[in-house]
Formats: sequence, structure tokens, C-alpha cells
Amino acid sequence: MLTVWLGQIRSFSGTMALSLWLLLGCLAIPGALSADSGTCSLCQTAITDVETFLESNHTQNEIVDELEKVCKLLPAADQDKCVVAIDQLLPQINESLDSIVTKYSDFALCSMLGLCQVDCCATPYLPEQIHLSLGADLSEMVVMWTTLLATPQPIVRFGTDPDNLNQTAAASTNTSNYGGWRGSLYTATMTGLSDKTTYYYQVGDPTIAPDFWMKPAWSQPAHLKFTTGGRVGPNQPCRMANIGDVGATDVSMLTYMRLVDRRMKGEVDMLLHDGDIGYADGYQPLWDAFLRKMETVGGFIPVMTAPGNHEGFFNFHTYKARFTMPFAAAQSSDPLYYSFNYANVHVVSLNSEGFMGLSPNHINTTSPIYTWLQKDLASVDRKVTPWVIAMLHRPLYCTGKTRDCKTQAKVLQDGLEALFYDNKVDLVLQAHIHNYQVTWPVYQQKTTQKNYVNPAAPVYVVNGAGGNKEHMDGTSADGNDWYRTGLRVYGYGLITSNNATTLTYQYFASEDDSLQDEFTLQRQ
Repeated sequence: MLTVWLGQIRSFSGTMALSLWLLLGCLAIPGALSADSGTCSLCQTAITDVETFLESNHTQNEIVDELEKVCKLLPAADQDKCVVAIDQLLPQINESLDSIVTKYSDFALCSMLGLCQVDCCATPYLPEQIHLSLGADLSEMVVMWTTLLATPQPIVRFGTDPDNLNQTAAASTNTSNYGGWRGSLYTATMTGLSDKTTYYYQVGDPTIAPDFWMKPAWSQPAHLKFTTGGRVGPNQPCRMANIGDVGATDVSMLTYMRLVDRRMKGEVDMLLHDGDIGYADGYQPLWDAFLRKMETVGGFIPVMTAPGNHEGFFNFHTYKARFTMPFAAAQSSDPLYYSFNYANVHVVSLNSEGFMGLSPNHINTTSPIYTWLQKDLASVDRKVTPWVIAMLHRPLYCTGKTRDCKTQAKVLQDGLEALFYDNKVDLVLQAHIHNYQVTWPVYQQKTTQKNYVNPAAPVYVVNGAGGNKEHMDGTSADGNDWYRTGLRVYGYGLITSNNATTLTYQYFASEDDSLQDEFTLQRQ
């Protein structure tokens, strides 16, 4: 049935077919997109028409009319939904269609559409892509991993002695068949952890009999480990790394090499990843490649994430399947935004993304994220966590790109800036723009002071230079008095604080680990 349907779509232009497949993928219409014999090659043939069509003079209305005809080929229950989606969403899809088509091969595009199958892993049961995140409180640590085939009794075993992993926790099993992906995802929570204690662990399944290579199916690193934080308090030392816009390609290897070095020296306790994580855009092998790379850090310290526009494909389904954040403990109803306390900091992670990552999320006083954030920030006890950091992918303040830094930044300023200011948020971590930028304390486009002593407004950092595949952006003040500095240098940030009076942000170059910028928020 699907092959016949694809053949009918093939009579339309490649771009029309691709647009419809994107719509169906985003809408997740059950059974509309799935690989069967012949569909993968047929899809790749159809894609070859796309670039030619992009150069033609077809109007938006002509494309809509033709796609609505294709909707009539769907099951009756889905036809109206398809037509409405085309009218509402096609303009946004066409906005970035040329970018998507030129970034990926025909096979990659067809796998995104679920018409070509991709395997997560080369071996059936060997755990990989192992990464940690904080649990409901500091006595818990969540671990996730991936195998190609599901194992019957996945667990994590852990303990304070690497030769005696005497505690276990069962894992839940999940999968994600979006983008033609085949694999199994596991999540386990280690509980009852003591403060400031090093734990060793392995993930896998002891029930897989050792009858051929790589059975039993334990993770290969013999001594994966992590160290828990101390109790939350104003004088607990905070050492967090911060990256954004990273991806699975070669440039980010330098950034991760520096983070691994910091991790091995015990100089960083957590990684804040501010969106555009694997730059997968729906192509699942990029997720797999990135998470293998991330294991060198995330297998040893918790990685706390915020979604970026490149995570928006399939309505964030893949992102939510591959990362577990403590949203329920933060009384959030959505895994895309949450908060947590660590050391002497309260961190708020927000979702700035709209549909498919093509526009910022419009936030107003009736939005669930707004009402949650309002309550969350109002509940912070500054005697316990004197510093408050907000993290979201798209910037409220940046310079360079008119669309991102004026039009779309204004959307987020209107929705969030007053909340940040009224609740005395200290630092706002942003990404999306592919460089490093720092503001002076600023509110409503006005600089409150040109120093960081007793700042009267939040300071905004753009750190979108972790290694993205889209190259770097230039920097300039662009006439903005609130702009302090900018760098066109791949790098990462370190956030440190030992008390309630100082919090320091440092930016290091990935190439040689040299210090590029530093500022300290001071309270006197």
C-alpha cells in the first residue's frame, strides 16, 4: 500500500513530496510513514527533483494546491488533518527546506522520513552512548544507554568499590522508531547515594548468556564512575562547564577533548548543554555518533540539557527519548523545561523553541511554561542557593543576525525578560548564534551599569561555539551599548563559585585551551 501511495506522490514534484513527508513525520500520523520493500530507493529517486524545483517559480498557493491533492490519498481519518497542517505549516517548512536538502544525502533525508532504516549500533547487545543526569535530588543519579537489540533484564550495578558493585537498579526499556531508527534505549536510576562520594558502575544485562563474543552484555569501560555533590548550600563549591551548538562532526572533538581533560583532572562536576546538541535534524545516526562522543564526559559527570532548534524534529520526540531530565521533581508538566539545585546554584532550563525549531516559542502570561517559571523563580531560597542561572537555547540578547537578534529575540524578551529581572536572575546562558558574546547587566535594552559589582539586572552570555557544522558567525557591538565583548572562537565555558558573593564565568578556546574571556559577578 505504501509503495503504491509513494508512486502516486512521485507524480508531483520532489519538493512537494518531501514537504508532505515532513508534515506527516512531524504530525506522527500512525502508519503513514514506515519503511517497506522498495520505499527507500523510491524515496531517494524522488529527492533528486528537489533542487530543480527550488529554482523554479512555483508559487506558495500552487504548492499548497498540489499537496492538498496528495492529502486525499491518505486514509479518510487523516485527510482533514493533513490539509490543515499544510495550510499552517508549509510556509515554515519551505522557509528552511533548501537548508535541509543541501545538508544531507538522499539516503539521510529518506531515513528522516522513516523510509530508510538506520541501525543505532554495530553489535546487538553491547551498551554504548552511556550518559548521566541528575535525578529527583542529589541522592539520585540517572543513567541512560543504548543497544541495538533489546535485552530482557537491563540493569545498572554500582558501588563505592570498583571490585564490588554490590547495588543494582533495574532499567526501563524504550525505543524511538522516528527517522527509521532501530535500537533500544534504557533508563535506570541509582538511589540512596551519599554526599561527596565516588561511585563506580556498569550498565548492561547479566542474563545474556556468554555463548559468543560480547556476552554477557556489560558496558566495556571497566570503571565508569561519578562523584556525587555535597548538600546544597551557599558555600558549596560550584564547578560547571557550559557548551552550546556542538554536534557530532569533527570540530567539536577539540571541545570534548578539553572537557575530558577537565573531567579527568576533577575540575568540573557537571555539564550544562544549551541546545543544538547533536545537530541531528531528524537524522538518527548523528544522534548515535554524538552520544558516543558525549560518553567520554557524560559517562562520568551529569549532563543537563536544554532543547535547541535542531532538536525540534518529530516534535522533540527523539530528544525526549534520549535524555531524562528531572522535570517532575521540579513540578513541571513538560520534560522540555525544568529546574534543579546544585551546590550554591539554582538552575532553570527552558524551552525556547517553536514548531520544528523554525521560530522561537511565543511565551505569554497564560503559557504553561510562564506560569511554571513564575512559581519556580518565586520559590527560590537565596539563603540556600544564592545564585540563579537560567539556560535556554535562543538568545534574548545577541548581535549580528537581524532575524535572530532583533525580530526573534524580541519575542523572548517580551515573554521572559521581566520574569528574569523581577526575580533577580543573575546569569542567562544562551546559544544559537555561533560565537561567544557577553553583555553588561541589561534590562529592556538599557545598560544598568558597565561593571559586574552588585549588578542590577541579569548578564546574558551567548555560547554557541562548541563545534557546530554550520561554521562560526562574526561579532560586533552593532551599535548596542549593552554589548561588552564577542569572540569568533570555538570554545567552552566554566562557571565557578565558592560562596554567595562571587560567581565567575570563563571562556576557553577549544584549540589550545587558552583563556579568552573572564568576568565575575560580585555582591558587596
